[in-house]
Amino acid sequence: MSRGVPTTTAGKNGRMRKILGRVIPVSTTALALFAWQHREELVDWSAFGVRAAAGLAGGRHEDVVAEARLRAKLSTDKRTRDSSGVSVVVRDGTAKLTGIVDEATRTLALAFARRTPGVTAVDDQFDVLP
Repeated sequence: MSRGVPTTTAGKNGRMRKILGRVIPVSTTALALFAWQHREELVDWSAFGVRAAAGLAGGRHEDVVAEARLRAKLSTDKRTRDSSGVSVVVRDGTAKLTGIVDEATRTLALAFARRTPGVTAVDDQFDVLP
């Protein structure tokens, strides 16, 4: 309550939108378009978030960190970020890579996995395009 005027939830949301609008000048339409164009990646990262929460609760901190590092590398490297269908799961230090990719993407992804701290083995389950 400020100056005798009750603060409503709508008032708080309005102020928050105004603040976020200054910090992140993106329209709702632009955000929706971005989400649609990157829906596969958003779903993959969401699934990772759920697995990460379960992994952290189960004491598998090293696997969660290793998978996050490998996912980040694959999604930020310009040679692999546009490769849809690449799936990564790290369990007990073994990175399992699946998907349908070309040979160049496969080679890079395997190299990234082998160099990722916390990954002790790589299970290559890729299907390579002819």
